[in-house]
Amino acid sequence: SDMLDLFRAGLLCNDAGLHQSEGEWIINGDPTEVALITLAMKAGLDPACEHESLPRTDVIPFESQHCFMATLHHNHAGHDLIIVKGAPEEVLAMCSHQRGQGEDHLIQPEFWHGIIQKFSATGQRILAIANRTMQAKQQTVEFSDVETGFTLLGLVGIIDPPREEAITAVQQCHAAGIRVKMITGDHRATACAIGKSV
Repeated sequence: SDMLDLFRAGLLCNDAGLHQSEGEWIINGDPTEVALITLAMKAGLDPACEHESLPRTDVIPFESQHCFMATLHHNHAGHDLIIVKGAPEEVLAMCSHQRGQGEDHLIQPEFWHGIIQKFSATGQRILAIANRTMQAKQQTVEFSDVETGFTLLGLVGIIDPPREEAITAVQQCHAAGIRVKMITGDHRATACAIGKSV
């Protein structure tokens, strides 16, 4: 299904780890990526099986200057699959199509930008996830491979509320006459919503 494709892509384009040990869940890596693994597992996907079916052969790591991560995978039918996840505006710019009811349709950017604005305004951190199937067998993924031709699988919204100690610290700063500034890589609407909650 389309949703499973989205969850699978979020699981595979991922550097985090999540495993159970003596009844405790152990996480390794970025909490946002761990959340994507958790989402996939709750949907019934087995991380080990998915990585075996679509082994990764290369990666463009996430960097703040390009705001996305890309991974190259091979399936057993001999095709290459590139998955990207990252800031919605960056990923949408790579997409020519969108997935819907098992088929690819021409992308509707205005629709997606409206969704991004709506949910960012509630304080959610939004990630876009897309993929591109390629016929040629290649061992590396380059920036030239992720410029266009992707299919948007969907968006994921993650709630990342401010910590109680952060709220207290801001209140103390205000009481002391200190002006507080927030620096973030989040969407402007997300930042505004979090700033208001603090």
